[in-house]
Amino acid sequence: MKIEINGNEININSPVVTISDVEKLLQILTSKENEPQIILNIKSFSLPSSIIGELLRLHDKGVAIMINVYDNTLYELLDALKLTQKFKIRKI
Repeated sequence: MKIEINGNEININSPVVTISDVEKLLQILTSKENEPQIILNIKSFSLPSSIIGELLRLHDKGVAIMINVYDNTLYELLDALKLTQKFKIRKI
């Protein structure tokens, strides 16, 4: 997994595949829980459910989540889960 972090912006440039990838991303998200906003740029086709759960937890704590999705299939999945408005998801 290839991740770049710039302040409150997290760029996920490859698929989150392994358990260690998920744990690393969870640690990064947890470290940002005091930010007023987190921006995720996801250039992958997948987003594990544990990451979605962590994003929901952060949203419930008052963190605004913005997600820019580059893959149509992932966008459709997040839309089917009715998360596009909650997370301010945009298809890029």
